[in-house]
Amino acid sequence: MMRNNFRVARSMVLAVAGMGFCLGAQAGSGTSLLAPGYQAQLETWLGEGRLALTNIYTKATGDTSVNFHKASDGKGRTFSVMEARNESGQTWLVGGYNPQSWNSSGTYNMTPEDSQRTGFIFNLSTGQRHVQTPKGYALDSIGAYQTFNDINAGPTFGIGADLGVSADLTSRGVSYRYSYLDPVAGVFGISLLDGKPYSTHPNVTFGAIQVFSISAIPEPASYAMTLLGLALIGGMQVRKRHRRRGVA
Repeated sequence: MMRNNFRVARSMVLAVAGMGFCLGAQAGSGTSLLAPGYQAQLETWLGEGRLALTNIYTKATGDTSVNFHKASDGKGRTFSVMEARNESGQTWLVGGYNPQSWNSSGTYNMTPEDSQRTGFIFNLSTGQRHVQTPKGYALDSIGAYQTFNDINAGPTFGIGADLGVSADLTSRGVSYRYSYLDPVAGVFGISLLDGKPYSTHPNVTFGAIQVFSISAIPEPASYAMTLLGLALIGGMQVRKRHRRRGVA
């Protein structure tokens, strides 16, 4: 009996280990914008270990910001990833991390304290990340504007807008860094795309856009310990039933 219980427990542990591996692989599969290397970069920047990224929105032909909000509002923290082209026709893969849920309130998500300023925008093509500007640089409030949430705007970060997507999700985009600046070497108005200053708006055209919800992947060992405990409990129940039959 004990040998059979051990075999069951071992099979469950091995199955769980495989499950953990599959979850990690699945996080980057079926997502045309996030190659495994890009996902690994986002995981490093966020600093929470391996992540399960679920594609909750993919821009389709004819979509507007209404479609984006319908899919993304109230879904918790997200990565927004998009192909962005500057006025010269050069293209980068850029985006942002929103630590809060998107909504359609017509207001900014405000983060007055440094401890709340955990959002960042990024350029995966160049490997650059820009966090919210801390207090004490120019005006304390410039870094407080985390995201703009409006039914007539796509995923938009900062008051610049540091990375702004218009209602049609394609034209009239903006990248004018203001709320996401390096407090030492930051310069107002620099584009997230090519690092150059822009004097006219809008200056960005967007192609593909995808939004991913974020959740942690538990370590396989955690699954294994949980199921091992369940297997042992199941074995005890089996032994109890056999004893009862023996007494009967």
